[in-house]
Amino acid sequence: MKLPITKRRVRNHLTYAWWQYVLLVCLAVFGWNLIYTTTRYRSPEHLKVEWYGEGYVATEQQEQIDALLAGLHGELFPDMEEVTFTPVAYDDTYGNMQLIVWASAGQGDLYTLSEEAYKNLASSGAMLDLQPYIDDGTLNVEGIDLKKGYVTDSETGKRYLTGIPMDSLTGLESYGLAPQGKVMSILASGGNTENTMKLMKWLLENMRE
Repeated sequence: MKLPITKRRVRNHLTYAWWQYVLLVCLAVFGWNLIYTTTRYRSPEHLKVEWYGEGYVATEQQEQIDALLAGLHGELFPDMEEVTFTPVAYDDTYGNMQLIVWASAGQGDLYTLSEEAYKNLASSGAMLDLQPYIDDGTLNVEGIDLKKGYVTDSETGKRYLTGIPMDSLTGLESYGLAPQGKVMSILASGGNTENTMKLMKWLLENMRE
């Protein structure tokens, strides 16, 4: 803008250069968001329990699940910073790739997946062997047919029980979660096995009707 500055020159300038100011505002907002996203505090893996559940969940049902976990947070996980549920929209084309990426990155702790998705992930050795926790009485699986929870490790050829079929956990239906055909398992590299086991144990004891 030329000097001296007059109302006419200001109006003329804004008429032809208004987009520059819009661009500057957008860049400022984007830059602030980028700085916040990269610098904001994130809870370490050992201080959070993340439940990834396959399926669509409506907003109201998500709020119910969040309220349930908020109650369990104080009861079972007083030392944890976060206890969360994330619905997973499993895609037939890229779903397995997405799960493998999450597992490789140690994302998520408790996984509740359809049998096919579960076996695709568990056969790579990504899920925790649950047999020791059943043997020592930590997990009560009485009356549950465990056949769908067994997988064969693709590298060793050994057979492991890494999942608990969820068909009997019908109490989850009141939260919009369909347990039929799903398998519950724990990510071996999740970083918080002890507390994730508490959540699995609670679901087995309180969601069976």
